Amino acid sequence: MSGFLRCFARVARTNPLHALLLACLLTLGVAAGAATVSPGPAFADSKKAADEVTQVYFIRGFMGVFSTGFDKMAKDLEKSGINARVYGHMSGGAISSRIAKEFGQSGKRRKKLVLIGHSFGGNAALSVAKRLRSKDITVDLVITVDPTRSGPVSSNVRQYVNYYFPGNGLGAKLASGPVPARRIKNIDMRKRADIAGEGDDHWTVTHNAAIRKEITNAIRRTVR
Repeated sequence: MSGFLRCFARVARTNPLHALLLACLLTLGVAAGAATVSPGPAFADSKKAADEVTQVYFIRGFMGVFSTGFDKMAKDLEKSGINARVYGHMSGGAISSRIAKEFGQSGKRRKKLVLIGHSFGGNAALSVAKRLRSKDITVDLVITVDPTRSGPVSSNVRQYVNYYFPGNGLGAKLASGPVPARRIKNIDMRKRADIAGEGDDHWTVTHNAAIRKEITNAIRRTVR
């Protein structure tokens, strides 16, 4: 919750309307309970998803309300034979445990591993990747969409791609830290007419057609 409060204070200074929306979301989230804040995997009931190694983990932002474009991406990848699941931003521990379990099962790895997160889910993706470093697990690609933090970045990640809106009080540019700058690609979405020019912002960006196509293509290239 402290991360939310820091984010709220930053937004309140730059955009009072966004701050009001965040306050409403916080109220709804508390009322709805943890199940709403952290929705379970979108494909948890699928025997296929349970039996196979998960290659791609999507992590929604706060309450999962504004990140449902990830569900469309996951379904598109499933049609291509790529096992993808969607989690809530408070599921970092569950994701880390699942990945560690799959790596510990003989014959179930090595398939490529990709983490994607939006907003607070982007923060979670960064944290999950760092946790996996202590287990000597490599993450092939981490994609963050307007995360509210600039890290952590970790040396066990082969490539970071970060889409962010500068100056919106929310999105952050990833800092290199212990990772060589060549392995981190920061993409300023304000300079993209096919994103910002379409009227998209922090709340709607996962539904943008250009973003969806770009992310799913990057995932396909990574896991093939």
